[in-house]
Amino acid sequence: MTAPVAALAAAVAAGAAAVAFDHRDEPGGLAATAFMCAIAWWSAALFGEAVASTEAGKLFWLNVQYPATAVTPVAAVAFVASYLGYDAWVSRRRILALAAPLAALTLLSWTNDYHGLVRTGTDLAAYGSETVLVRELGPAWWVGWLYSQVLLVATFATLAYGVYDSAPAFRVSAGLLLVGAGAPWAAQFVVLGGGPAFRPELLFVLTGVAFTVAVRRGRTLGVTPVARRVTLEAVPDPIVVVDRSGRIADTNPAARAWLGDDVAVGAAVADALASAPKVRAAYRRGEAPDEPLSVEVDGETRFVSLSAVPLPTLGNRSQGTVLLLRDVTDSERNRRDLEVANDRLQTLTHALAHDLKNPLSVADGFTDLATAGDEAAIERVEGAHDRMFEIVDETLAAVDHPDPDADAEPFSFAALAEDAWRTAETGTATLTVAGDGSYAADEAAVRSVLENLFRNAAVHAGTDPTVTAVALDGGFAVVDDGPGIPPAERDRVFERGYTTADDGTGIGLASVATLAASHGWTVVAGRGRGEADAALDGETAAVGDGAAFVVRFGARPVEEVAAPVVADPDDLVAPSEALAAEE
Repeated sequence: MTAPVAALAAAVAAGAAAVAFDHRDEPGGLAATAFMCAIAWWSAALFGEAVASTEAGKLFWLNVQYPATAVTPVAAVAFVASYLGYDAWVSRRRILALAAPLAALTLLSWTNDYHGLVRTGTDLAAYGSETVLVRELGPAWWVGWLYSQVLLVATFATLAYGVYDSAPAFRVSAGLLLVGAGAPWAAQFVVLGGGPAFRPELLFVLTGVAFTVAVRRGRTLGVTPVARRVTLEAVPDPIVVVDRSGRIADTNPAARAWLGDDVAVGAAVADALASAPKVRAAYRRGEAPDEPLSVEVDGETRFVSLSAVPLPTLGNRSQGTVLLLRDVTDSERNRRDLEVANDRLQTLTHALAHDLKNPLSVADGFTDLATAGDEAAIERVEGAHDRMFEIVDETLAAVDHPDPDADAEPFSFAALAEDAWRTAETGTATLTVAGDGSYAADEAAVRSVLENLFRNAAVHAGTDPTVTAVALDGGFAVVDDGPGIPPAERDRVFERGYTTADDGTGIGLASVATLAASHGWTVVAGRGRGEADAALDGETAAVGDGAAFVVRFGARPVEEVAAPVVADPDDLVAPSEALAAEE
């Protein structure tokens, strides 16, 4: 009975080896091929032992089996490691180290006549219609057997975990591998325990059949539990597995690349996330934040959405948590860019409305006089209407050409200041122009800044104020003779919505700051010094000692540009960093 069953086992194992070889490029394919080839070798040699009629012949075929007995457990370890995604643990050097004791046992078996360490004696005995080789086993055999059992127990335990950890669709095929490979191993204990005297290796038939069915029907080597591990490694987003004690149980390459080498297996997660304090804080709170978290990666700010997924419980005990950090950098930047664009659109809308209000108020104020035939009033109304059209055209040009300074033509500051005064709502205020200069800047934007500063002075500088427009080296200033800016309020003057007037809108100075920032200019506020001792035409001019606003065009320090007209250049106030960042 032994010979035909052994022959059948050899044939089935050879067929299974061929199937495995067809899948050699899949995870565990080469190890499975080696495993099934070793079983085919073992079964074929067992067939030779069964048909041999002499003691010497049976010993010869027994020794032929030993290389297969050395390869089988090591190949099983390599296969299960690759199958479950832990092939990185089984390097070529470790495989050779695992095989070395069994290779030594093979050599000892071949040279047993000289030392008797593997077999202390042999004899032939009749068993039914067959003649079997009875061996008295030596100490080397028992050491090798125990070593093989350690490898096989570790292999079957790991494979059993793989069956448990597999998706339900793959548990059947993984279970077939476990049953098929474990049957001969379990049978040896039945024989050693005094059960029926037969060769457990005959159950290799089940191993080959189970393996073939698992691969052919269940596509075991094509889609296996290794998919979980491969997916973990391939996912581009950071993944950190935390055990129930708060230590890292596993990570993927993305987590190590994003969070640094401190994110290592065994490290306390609270310490490992030190390089990502916002992620660590969210983990400690035990809740996923509503907003993306910023993480510094190689000097670049990235954004992640954090999800904490609890692992399945074992009994009543939690097994830990999986932290999923999804890279949302692109969408977060797009969202922020959209917010900035919306803010700019809102600012542009308010600025356009505010700029139109100046000439519209002028036109409204002179309409009655123009209707009565006042030529000067008619000119003021016509000029106001022309200015409204200009503002609309300038706004459209600013949208279509965001860098109007690039092709700017030089203009006369004094002439532009006079034009801006005529279309600004200035009430009973009086304009004085000190000095003149030719500037190569966006003329329309400068005029809009002047109109807003003139109107601001007319509203806040008191009754019948005098407003002075001063041409400076590298910019210009608008100074009034009113009470000035209260020291406690200076830091807020450029904020949108801030005003001290009962009917103020809080838009004028915010529009000035927005327009200046969009052109790369600098605008500051301070207190006038009472005179301008360095006007561009070389003459000293009287200016007010109230509010002073200075606009700088170039790279010259703004304090130097403002020094001729402000009382204390060190006390100048600029728009807040938040406003500058917004623009």
